Amino acid sequence: MNNTEWYSIRALTLPATAVALLVAFFIVWLVLRVQFPKKWAGVYGDAVFTFIVVWKFSLIVTDFKAVIAQPFTLLYFNGGTIGVFLGVMAVSLQLWWKRQKIQFDASGITAYSWAIILTQSIYQWLVVLLNDNQTTSEVITLLVLSTLTVFILWRITTINRALILYTIGLIIVALFQPHGLWQPAVGVSVILLILGIVIQRAGRINEID
Repeated sequence: MNNTEWYSIRALTLPATAVALLVAFFIVWLVLRVQFPKKWAGVYGDAVFTFIVVWKFSLIVTDFKAVIAQPFTLLYFNGGTIGVFLGVMAVSLQLWWKRQKIQFDASGITAYSWAIILTQSIYQWLVVLLNDNQTTSEVITLLVLSTLTVFILWRITTINRALILYTIGLIIVALFQPHGLWQPAVGVSVILLILGIVIQRAGRINEID
């Protein structure tokens, strides 16, 4: 989806996509806190913190000269698309590195599935509501992702199937959006799918041990 609106929060002005992402993070953290043992809301919170820090400070990588010239740009800007991918990669490495300490059991694997699906869906829903895009793409996004999310969370318990089905659905939705498959949401979904499969495998190893 295209970002067409900006919102002011006191002295800070954020694009609708950033507002949608932050709100999605909070809602999903709250859902995990209520639905699962509080440990998993904590794991999610740590992952979100890592993502935000890397995403914001990735501006050093994407526009080093601007940061050196005006350090305060770090408060107002971020690394854009590259920053998003760096943030997701950092979170993936963090979860992989800490997998033994975290000990993903059955509830943890389910919580991960919920977190990934809900974060992406709520983000997409909010982007639609906060921006002004083509009506057709907005309707398709809301309808397909809403139906898919409810179906997966209520009917599918295997993380592999859930994330594969969701990723396919997101790709279908992306085809009807302005940037098509060339948008961060698709690439991020694929990375999180791979990480989910790895985490499920790690969880099975923990159960055997």
